[in-house]
Amino acid sequence: MVVAGGGPSGICAAVAAARAGARTLLIERYGFLGGIATAGWVDLLLGIAPARTGEMVVGGLFRELVDGMAALGCARPFDEGIRAGRIPFEPEAFKLVADALVLGSGADLLLHSTVGEAIVAGDRLRALVLEGKSGARAVEARVFVDATGDADVVARAGARWEMGRPADGRVQAMSMILQMGGLDVDRVPTRGEDAEAVKAATREALMAGLPAYRWHSPERSPDARQDSLAFNVTHLSGDPTDATDLSRAEVKGRKDAWEIARWMREAVPGMERSHLQLTAHMVGVRESRRMVGRETVTCEDLLTGRKRPDAIARCTFGLDVHCPMAHTGPEAAQVDGVACRQSCGKRDCHMLTRHLDEVPEHGGVADRSWYDIPWDALVSADLRNLLTCGRSVSADHQAMASLRVMGPAMATGQAAGAGAALAAESGDLTEVDVTELQRRLRDAGAAI
Repeated sequence: MVVAGGGPSGICAAVAAARAGARTLLIERYGFLGGIATAGWVDLLLGIAPARTGEMVVGGLFRELVDGMAALGCARPFDEGIRAGRIPFEPEAFKLVADALVLGSGADLLLHSTVGEAIVAGDRLRALVLEGKSGARAVEARVFVDATGDADVVARAGARWEMGRPADGRVQAMSMILQMGGLDVDRVPTRGEDAEAVKAATREALMAGLPAYRWHSPERSPDARQDSLAFNVTHLSGDPTDATDLSRAEVKGRKDAWEIARWMREAVPGMERSHLQLTAHMVGVRESRRMVGRETVTCEDLLTGRKRPDAIARCTFGLDVHCPMAHTGPEAAQVDGVACRQSCGKRDCHMLTRHLDEVPEHGGVADRSWYDIPWDALVSADLRNLLTCGRSVSADHQAMASLRVMGPAMATGQAAGAGAALAAESGDLTEVDVTELQRRLRDAGAAI
């Protein structure tokens, strides 16, 4: 089988498949694994908080990856992180542990490679044409997993997909993460009164035109030697599947990061001698194509905490729809918040005046429980041997804003890999015995 995309979900898919005995190839466009966790420099694992009853929603390969980083002193320990509902980590450690997991599983790894074309015959994907340093090459398989995050394989293969919100087709804002070094980290406001003071100063700066959308209270690195912190404060609009839009966002993100870094030096305690240490290797994409699957996860599933007999993953993370208008500066101050909600301060927004039925009142899972992600939300409705995992699974715009974060993304990745291995001989994902898949996932420590 072939897994396209070496981000958090693709890593788990490849490892799960290889450990189950399937001959597996993992392909990745960068020279390292991790995707949004490493190239995007999102150094915080979310979507892991247990249900109100204490029942877990992540485990398995997610835990193995965290334990590997924690052993290096580069991640909050798993049990402590579960209690906190968030696990900060060092991206370089993520790369190292991911390499060991993938290669240790027996999977083959091919970096510096992207999907160029797909070869389809009838209702099956036969091969992917890869482009890379070695030129073009075709790889055949019985089963394919699209872990690109953008459903690139789905699109190349001509299978159906959707993107954006129904009202106007816009996707959530992207962000360019910036890391500031040379800090007096004990003085940088993270919580409490000091953070409230810097939030107020940020609002004044936004009104004056600062190209940020909020003050982001950063997470301290698990490595006590670090004098740097990462900040998620930029908002960028555009279509992440369009090279022109993506190029524009990348360039603007770096320009905005430089201006924000200058303001931080002048206004934020503990950052007087700081410098812009890096901007992420890629802009962080929150929403892209979503495959049309045999079943679809909906916002209603989240709001009601729907449980399913064919569940292969759980999610407790709430709706987190970063405003697709990508407000910064005075507009962000007016909105006074991140998520697209009915409580948004921009009362003249067309979503509130003409499409209120598409805007949620709140974003929490019912009774602080979880909702289930079913197997058929990972299986293409058009191609019998094509799966997705991560943020490309079959879901509506709002549900995707919940299950897109790394905790559930890695859970769906592990399920995709284990399910693909079950279908490795027949090449027909519609015939997978979901009861057997669930048993294998539980045996591997997954929370379902």
